[in-house]
Amino acid sequence: MKEQAILIMTSEGPPGPGLRSAAPSSGWTKLFQARDYYLDLSYKHDGQQGLLLGQLLCEGKASVGAAKLTLVDPEGTPLQTEEVVPNTGFRLVVGDVAAHRLLLTLDQTTFEVALS
Repeated sequence: MKEQAILIMTSEGPPGPGLRSAAPSSGWTKLFQARDYYLDLSYKHDGQQGLLLGQLLCEGKASVGAAKLTLVDPEGTPLQTEEVVPNTGFRLVVGDVAAHRLLLTLDQTTFEVALS
């Protein structure tokens, strides 16, 4: 079953000083909600490669049996899959972020995460 992750907040431009990176780059930060979880996601491009950085956040007693992120190309072919541990960071290498889709799977439910 596929659902849409809810975009709660977005910020354009590189992260500010003291955040994930103070190096000049282009990118954005977005916060999504999927069930009782929040996906804190940042994209940055340093001229050579694009990176998706983030973490799956949960508070209280929310627990998930299995969580994974899948980066999918425009044809729907999975490019990268990563198991995600709540409250722990992850990193995915991407090319053109606008040409990809991100899927977050929590147990049996898959959420589409809008990258552009």
